[in-house]
Formats: sequence, structure tokens, C-alpha cells
Amino acid sequence: MKKIPADIPHVKELIKVNGTKISIYFGVKSAGDDFDPREGNYDYSNLPYKTIKGYVQTISPEKLVWKEYGLQEMGAVEVLCDSKYKDWFKYCNRVVIDSEDYSVFKIGNGNRVLIQDRPGNIIRVVLEKKG
Repeated sequence: MKKIPADIPHVKELIKVNGTKISIYFGVKSAGDDFDPREGNYDYSNLPYKTIKGYVQTISPEKLVWKEYGLQEMGAVEVLCDSKYKDWFKYCNRVVIDSEDYSVFKIGNGNRVLIQDRPGNIIRVVLEKKG
């Protein structure tokens, strides 16, 4: 088993006290009156949001192109937060940080969410700006 550095518990305390508020929206898919199964024209509506706190950092365009994130070049952020929110980021359809809309980054990873586990029950999530 890996030894966790002594300063890791303090990271969670810093996120709780100084973290940025992140609103996570989940969606409900329903079939309206004009639904056609061949077209798959579902209606999506957002449920009330859940608010968490996390450390938000902007990812530079060079990092997005040349590192493992894919080919999206503008407007991505990475969020460090508690690992208990991992499933929330997997299944949400909208994320709002400082009144800007983000969606979970799925383009560069074959429609998979980019979530990395970090030491001390912390995750790193990459989000792209809707635009």
C-alpha cells in the first residue's frame, strides 16, 4: 500500500474552505408528442442542480493539444474535488462554474469522461466550455 503524504488531508480542508462553487445538473430524457423512434428526437430537461466545492484551474491550449486530453483547443478547465462526486461527473449533462457553462469532456476520449483518481480520495476532472 502506498504511503499517503502528510499534507494530503490539508488539501481537502483547503478545497472545503477556499474552493469554487460548482453547480452540477442532471438531465431527464423523455419522449414528447412528436417522438419518432427512427429519429430519436427526445426532449431533455434539467433537474434542480447540486452544488459542490472544488479547486478549478484553466488548462492552457498547448496542454490540450499536446497532452493526453485530445484536440479541443479552447476553454477547458480541470477540477480537483472529493472522489465521492465521481459518479456525478460521469452522468451529468451540464456543469456551471462562475456562471459559465461546461460539459464533461468527451470528445478526445472516445465518449468517455476524463476523470483521474489522485492520492487521498481526490479526483481530477477535465471539463470543456460549451460554446
